[in-house]
Amino acid sequence: MTQGSFWQLHGKKVLIIGAVVSLLGAWAFGQLNIKTDVDSYLPEVMPEAASFELITSKAADGQYLYSAANGAGPIGYVTAGEGQGYGGPIIVLVAWTLDGTITNIQVPQHEETPAWYNRLYTAQYFAQYIGREFFDPFTLDEDINAASGATRSSHGVAEGVYEGRLLLAEHLGQPFVGPKQPIQLGAPEIVLLLGLALVVVFRMVPGLRQKRWPRYVMLVYGLVFFGIWLSAMLSLINFLVFPIGFAPSPATNPLLYIMVFGILGLAVIFGKNFWCFWVCPYCALQEGAHFLGGSQVRPVSRRQLLLRNARYVILWALVMFVFISRQPQISVIEPWNTVFSLEGNLSQWLLVIATLGVSLFIYDFWCHFLCPVGATMDIVLKIRTWTVNAIGRFTAR
Repeated sequence: MTQGSFWQLHGKKVLIIGAVVSLLGAWAFGQLNIKTDVDSYLPEVMPEAASFELITSKAADGQYLYSAANGAGPIGYVTAGEGQGYGGPIIVLVAWTLDGTITNIQVPQHEETPAWYNRLYTAQYFAQYIGREFFDPFTLDEDINAASGATRSSHGVAEGVYEGRLLLAEHLGQPFVGPKQPIQLGAPEIVLLLGLALVVVFRMVPGLRQKRWPRYVMLVYGLVFFGIWLSAMLSLINFLVFPIGFAPSPATNPLLYIMVFGILGLAVIFGKNFWCFWVCPYCALQEGAHFLGGSQVRPVSRRQLLLRNARYVILWALVMFVFISRQPQISVIEPWNTVFSLEGNLSQWLLVIATLGVSLFIYDFWCHFLCPVGATMDIVLKIRTWTVNAIGRFTAR
């Protein structure tokens, strides 16, 4: 057997196995290099202290309690807690008096996008913690107000304060027994559930699935609600926070769980991608640009279809970097985050201009050739098809 014939027969399998093995190795490497060192940050949150002593900790949960002292004796406590933001863990240090009143709060480590995280400072978000006591709830929408446009980051900081406070309350002999934050479904979650239900009806009901207008209705629906209103779209980071352990609590972000597991669940059940080309707001923008361009170029030639494999290479590279570095915000390359939030640097805006510009001439250019979310959903559907076929062959014996 020649080398050429081997790659023709087995090249695809070799590439798939190599990709899977390399990703598993990257994930294992990232898990083995988890380090949280808060000691060096303690003087920043309580500069008047001369020394710090660790009293107790729950390292697996990122919780630490230190006593702080100067030459005259103990002057207070410092807690360290970990919350989950949009891009990963947020390490929160809080300085407390000896009787458990907050005097200062610092965030020495976070993985949030600066443009979003800076909204916490603009909204004076941290100031509302000063003067609060250890038995307060520290719960968003109850005694803490989220910063507009940075709800996920606000939740992460509040969770970090909440978690660190648990150790202090136990040390002071008054364990906190307040209720945990319940799962609250609001307008965004209802809009998402309704949108998924509508697209299932439009694509599965025989009298509707042959029509073209339902798809345009859903694209407008996605553009208005998930793009313009919520600026909340299915992104690669939404998938990656789960395998690296950075997923927020369902109570703080039910929209994420409904979006990720709802779309994946529907794909597994029905064998269809109900997001891409139907609800995605950026797809709506591209199709609008393509309509204005008046071009009829679609990725149908053999060479064009081959170039669609670039999505899988991009997906593999992004997941590798995220698994190794444990920094999921690296994967946020999608142009819709920039265009709908109106926040981004020069390179991000250039990507928006380039993809929409090319979409004037090539139908859904980003979706067909570059989108890692589309590649992820295609892989899910391929795995489903392979599993169904394998089960069929097994049961037919």
